[in-house]
Amino acid sequence: MYIFIINKRAGRGRAADIFDALKKHPLYKQEKCRNYITEYPGHAEKLAEQIASLYSEQISCFIVVGGDGTVHEVVNGLKNFRQIPITCIPAGSGNDFARGYGVHGEPIEIFRKVVNQRSEKKYWSGFYWTDGKQERLKRLFVNSISFGFDAEVTERANCSSYKRWLNKWRIGSLTYVIALLQVVFRFKPMTVEIELDGDKKRLENVLMVTIMNHPFYGGGMKIIPGAQIRPNLLPILVIQDLARWKIPLLFITVYFGKHVRFKEVKVLYATSFSIESGESMHVQADGQTGKCKSCRVKKDAEARVVYGTK
Repeated sequence: MYIFIINKRAGRGRAADIFDALKKHPLYKQEKCRNYITEYPGHAEKLAEQIASLYSEQISCFIVVGGDGTVHEVVNGLKNFRQIPITCIPAGSGNDFARGYGVHGEPIEIFRKVVNQRSEKKYWSGFYWTDGKQERLKRLFVNSISFGFDAEVTERANCSSYKRWLNKWRIGSLTYVIALLQVVFRFKPMTVEIELDGDKKRLENVLMVTIMNHPFYGGGMKIIPGAQIRPNLLPILVIQDLARWKIPLLFITVYFGKHVRFKEVKVLYATSFSIESGESMHVQADGQTGKCKSCRVKKDAEARVVYGTK
């Protein structure tokens, strides 16, 4: 049985159009499929958990029709059902999950390959928990978690009026670029204490700290070009002491992965990570934004499966 979770609002209705076409196709009709429509933020997570609880042994794959935020919710809903594969038919603004995990092509082609070929890729989510919460309350991210400038940019992009129009014109990845230019002159650098595998460092004048599961975020930016989908190790990017006028230049080079040549950019690796600040920091996980003063991060030790297309 194939479970479709559809966020009809994703891509300013693009997800709804994709699914309307998909369910009319003979392949959808001949396979055992069920579909569920999200109605509010967080609904996909509840749906995934409830459906998996009832039908876990019968489910071949969860298929998300939406963006990275909907994938984030579904993966968190399935945190106790790691044996169930997932994939997505990308229909959001950034679609970095699809980009990072090798899900490409037209919607019906993606579904056909999931049914007939099942190109499996193992992945290991990241765990995070904030502000002293107990580890049992930890959440998962599949793409990235970050603190500081880019998290504030993500929040600005999510709240913008232009996001829906750019999605309509199929150029949703520009949402992040416009939001960046809006935030660049008002952002206040952070002072934080980070801990990598027990080694503590105090850092001042920090622009951002980002942890990745694969290279891509913000609609295709190669924020950590060398990041690989693997267990245990967390690739961590830190940008510090960067002059404000350099910020737009740096982010232009991110699309090509050349920003790592800047002296203000460091890429670190650790099996466990924590960050703490005396003031609230903007934080984003797979595009879901909030604020916190502290956070701990580690990799999930148990592999999951994404059905890709290559």
